[in-house]
Amino acid sequence: MSKKRTLIKVNFQYKPEGHSRPLDYVQEEPLRYEIPYGGPISTIPIPSVGDTVWVSLKEEGGQEAYKVLTRHFDYTYHEQVGLEISVNIVVTDVSDDEMAARLKA
Repeated sequence: MSKKRTLIKVNFQYKPEGHSRPLDYVQEEPLRYEIPYGGPISTIPIPSVGDTVWVSLKEEGGQEAYKVLTRHFDYTYHEQVGLEISVNIVVTDVSDDEMAARLKA
């Protein structure tokens, strides 16, 4: 029998400015992390609201910078396997000026 583990899946969704909900499309890169069951998930780089991220979100491809609007966590425990955490992160556009200010030392 395999050891229990915690599996964390992170999905990013794009919400264009002026839209009431995010688009259905999610990023291409599968972002999955596995840690021993009961281990701290704080070791996983999950961005906070207001953070900026660099991911591929639009169907045309190519990475761009986005600003995190919301995060939703879904926790599901499986008796045989362990804990599965799905993190849905909704992002929107970030202006060039704001991004430049964030990257200046």
